[in-house]
Amino acid sequence: MSENPTHYCNGLANATESLTTTDKLVALAHAHRQGVSYETGEQLLARLPERLHALTDQVLGDRMSTDELAYALAVLIDSLEHAPGAAGSRRH
Repeated sequence: MSENPTHYCNGLANATESLTTTDKLVALAHAHRQGVSYETGEQLLARLPERLHALTDQVLGDRMSTDELAYALAVLIDSLEHAPGAAGSRRH
């Protein structure tokens, strides 16, 4: 165990700022998606593991910046929120 342990940040101190940033990224991803049909919830869930594996490989291979990772996650959130036949839009 380290004598100077790294401070663990649970994100609660910056929750408002983080949520605003996430909301903006999801809105941006949604705006980029205009005119393109969303996959159904069933299609999305079937492909989700493959997409998460690819995203993880990109991160582990150091081929993706933090901003790119955040946007990729926002795209997934937008897809989940707007997938027809999913549990419905939980945010709108």
